[in-house]
Amino acid sequence: MSEKETLEKRAVEITSLPKEVLEEYGILYNLSGAGKDTGNITHSEGDGWSGREIVGALLDTPGTLGYTQGGNLPFLFTEMERHLHTQEAQIPLKDPICFCMAKAGDEPPCAQEAIPVILRPGYVFVFHRGTWHSASHGLEKPAGYYWMAWAYYNEPTVWRPIGGGPLRVLKGEE
Repeated sequence: MSEKETLEKRAVEITSLPKEVLEEYGILYNLSGAGKDTGNITHSEGDGWSGREIVGALLDTPGTLGYTQGGNLPFLFTEMERHLHTQEAQIPLKDPICFCMAKAGDEPPCAQEAIPVILRPGYVFVFHRGTWHSASHGLEKPAGYYWMAWAYYNEPTVWRPIGGGPLRVLKGEE
């Protein structure tokens, strides 16, 4: 498929996905302090500060913290990964990030099945085990993000080509 024939999709705010759709892919936590909490969050504050925290463990396995620097939108998306041994959290730093996600399954999804979403700073998204996902990218400029998953020496992380691709991901307002 040529770039001209590329399927195009616009990214949507992850917070705008219906709850039942979102729950198929993972858990969204709102640590921003704005709006309604979407996870088990507690609030605390003191003289000149306020904070929020997730109640309980972020992952259901031990976690390794990693950092990735992604490019920016639009991006051409051709492959996805999944983890059967761990959940994975995506945590944007100072800029929003965009990633594609698709339902868990034995084979990589088709481009048409992928949902591109925008995750803003102050939110954390934890993929369920087996959920297919792409690397993350910034919206206007390259963006860094933390990820947390159970990573260990010789871990078999495999990126697989998507079917019916490639998929060109655009900003929601484009």
